[in-house]
Formats: sequence, structure tokens, C-alpha cells
Amino acid sequence: MSKRSPFDYVKSINEKKYEYDLAGYNPFLTNRCFAMHMDTVLYAEEMNQAHNIGPSLQYDFYYYAVRQGRRFGFPPKVEDDHRLKIVMEFYQYSRQKAIEAMRVLSDADIMEISRRLDTGGQ
Repeated sequence: MSKRSPFDYVKSINEKKYEYDLAGYNPFLTNRCFAMHMDTVLYAEEMNQAHNIGPSLQYDFYYYAVRQGRRFGFPPKVEDDHRLKIVMEFYQYSRQKAIEAMRVLSDADIMEISRRLDTGGQ
């Protein structure tokens, strides 16, 4: 039998189907998953405070503390601003450097940079 995914344990906690084999249990990922939901974020914080306890105790805590329910989804990825991409391309900056440069550039400056980068075409 192959090693289970860490998310299988989160699913078993949410569905209240106790998992006896905790070979693939990852406390960090479990805490991360439960920290994304309003009704379980405080439980995740408790487990962050008690990070030194064993995986079986952490699994039991979540299993008995979290009520049954369907929790799924990941936090949305941050969409890059189009202007940020323009500054990164024009100055050949990394993302962090471009964010710092955006603090001093005005909208007119960014429009001028955009005009200079325009190569025509479609």
C-alpha cells in the first residue's frame, strides 16, 4: 500500500473517519489546512503553540475538537499587478526590487515605461 497524502488525514478528520495508520501524517500541513477556515483557525493556533507533541496526539486533538463538515479550498494566489510586471521587465528587477521601485514611480512614469516597452504588433 502506498504512503497516504497528508491531505487524506485532514479529510478523515473532517469526515470523522478515524485513521489508525499515521505514517504519512504531517502536522505542519494539517495545521496549515485548518488555519484557512474561520471555524478551525483557533484549533490550528493551539496546535502551533503545542508543536512539540507527537503526531498521534495532534491527530486526536483535531479529530475530537473539530466538528464534522466539508472544508476545502486554498487561499487565493496574489495576482501580480500589470504595472509591476512592466517595471520588472523594463529595469530587469526581481519582484521584490520592483515593488520597492513602485513606491517612487508615479503613474506617469509607469505609463512612459509602458510606452517604451511597446513593440507594436498585436
